[in-house]
Amino acid sequence: MTERRQRPSETRSDALLSVDGLKKHYPVTEGPLRREVGRVRAVDGVDFEVYPGETVGLIGESGSGKSTAATSLLHLEEPTDGTVTFDGDDVGAYDRAERKAFRRRAQMVFQDPTASFDPRMSIGESVTEPLLVHGMSDADRRRAIAEDLLERVGLSADEFERYPHELSGGQKQRAALARALVLNPDLVVADEPVSALDVSVQAEILALLDDLQAEFDLSLLLISHDMGVVRQICDRICVMYLGEIVERGPTEAVFANPQHPYTQALVAAVPTPDPDAPDREVTLTGDVPDAASPPSGCRFHPRCPKVVQPEGYDLDQDDWRAVMDLRMAVADRDVDRASLRELAVAEGVADDPEDVDESGVRTALREEYGLPESLGDDAADRVLSAALDDVVRGDVEAADERLRSEFESVCERRDPAEQVTGVGHPAACHLHDPAVVEEDWEWASTD
Repeated sequence: MTERRQRPSETRSDALLSVDGLKKHYPVTEGPLRREVGRVRAVDGVDFEVYPGETVGLIGESGSGKSTAATSLLHLEEPTDGTVTFDGDDVGAYDRAERKAFRRRAQMVFQDPTASFDPRMSIGESVTEPLLVHGMSDADRRRAIAEDLLERVGLSADEFERYPHELSGGQKQRAALARALVLNPDLVVADEPVSALDVSVQAEILALLDDLQAEFDLSLLLISHDMGVVRQICDRICVMYLGEIVERGPTEAVFANPQHPYTQALVAAVPTPDPDAPDREVTLTGDVPDAASPPSGCRFHPRCPKVVQPEGYDLDQDDWRAVMDLRMAVADRDVDRASLRELAVAEGVADDPEDVDESGVRTALREEYGLPESLGDDAADRVLSAALDDVVRGDVEAADERLRSEFESVCERRDPAEQVTGVGHPAACHLHDPAVVEEDWEWASTD
């Protein structure tokens, strides 16, 4: 693996690209007057920098806001708030001429190589179009530059006359790279450049990106959901979840000791060829929340396997996560007694859903959410038992109030600040706040 460059001494003023408090919200409207009733918070206040000649990875699962952050920082979509500084200048303050000059220095490679090309234009016409837009009227010179770039990205000059449908996915992505490089930019933003390609072709494109960065002295912002991809070519990574960055640091430092539970889950999901490697599986429950109504506090807490327990409790962490899963379902009014009766029938409690009594519904409820017969704490067991009774009787509101008042976590009350951990890179997690969690809690260890 290529040794990544580290830049610990650089400051914000040294950055080619600096993103500060970037937000992109989309209004949710209803009615004939299109009255705004809410907002989808696709990107909700992210900060990061890209230094000259550096590759930074912005990583997270689908729906985390990565691609929206990319289009917003390039002002392909106007940000809702925040500042994007490029080479010391505020991009948002550019006039039309300055914005056009910025477009020459900052280019984007889009995720889908097929959709990013006009099927009516040849590959050569697509690659040379930016040159024409930026004032190069000499057609022979445009062609010479395009043919040279096509060869540099591993195609032949003959591809100039071909059309997108005549190229494979890997060839189209190479052509997309040629188009992005044709203006000799300083920054390239690559949005999932290999996600639509076969694994063997992915490796070729990633190696090509690495070579092109060295040859053209590029700064590269790589958007990806694949931890293996960012590990291969990135100097630093920023981990994004539901519109926010939750962890950042040098690539190998983050992989060697991920500090945020979400990052730990992403790292654990990377396949390893070593059959004797220890099991690193991290189970996440539930789905990614709706960005139109993100959870309070830490946005990851509805799925986090290490969510902090309330003061006074020291339950088995798996049991505590099961209690939290029940809490989330009750709060969302997502507990269906009819479904629980059907589950009880499937478990052999009765032959017909109508024959399932309250005891059977309670048993099915514990089975559905992985709740143990005992939490090992009398006070917690009493609260949970009473809440289960509420649910069985159909009084979900009472169950919600009971569970909320007793089992509320700091993770849902307070937004975690970004803490610089003992390994030297920051993560936005209450597990690293000494005021919240004792450092010697065994279950809180990230080793």
